[in-house]
Amino acid sequence: MLFSLACSWLAAQDPPPRLEVFAQGGASILNNGSGQVLLSGCPVCTQGLPCPMEVLCAPPTLTRVTSSFSKAGRFFVGGRLRFTRHEALEASYSFSPNRSSFWQGNQSFGSGYDRVDLVAFNYVHYLWVRTPVQPFATIGLGTNHFSGGPSVVPSIVSPSIKSDNGHQFAWNYGGGADIVLQRHFALRLELRDYVTSQPSFITGTSHNLVPSAGIVLRFR
Repeated sequence: MLFSLACSWLAAQDPPPRLEVFAQGGASILNNGSGQVLLSGCPVCTQGLPCPMEVLCAPPTLTRVTSSFSKAGRFFVGGRLRFTRHEALEASYSFSPNRSSFWQGNQSFGSGYDRVDLVAFNYVHYLWVRTPVQPFATIGLGTNHFSGGPSVVPSIVSPSIKSDNGHQFAWNYGGGADIVLQRHFALRLELRDYVTSQPSFITGTSHNLVPSAGIVLRFR
């Protein structure tokens, strides 16, 4: 153990390798949101279909609804290019199977998206690099993509919930630390917050909190 620690300390003294690739896993935690929709005034009959025309319908009503996301795991891969000891550029891709659902009070009227994809380009600054534990801060820009839904939501009149929310502008920030075990191998722990717009008719800001851990392969 002492020999391993001594080797990692010596490896940290050398200039860090310029290129690295990483793979990480962790959690994906999204905040809830709210919005307004027009709900049909017609009763819902069998198989989620409106009742026959002879049943009187009330006018559609503007109603506030909320969204919620299930917690899920996240898979995260990418690469970094060091251009100084302390600065690097990073490109990454990640996805998580977070499932959304929509509620009117305590009543659920359907589920929405079940997948979140993220592409990001980040600037990374290492606070120090001469020890085996090398903390860093990061900030970046990219795109966020909600997809995979929805199920039937028979009571909604407008707006409709599309199966794909398209690509939204997103930015992220966070920090972490590399634990250098050997010159070409390290462990990484980090926490990021991905910030974008809420999907579909839900308004406000979406925060996707992602704690993760993984391995880093470093190349000269």
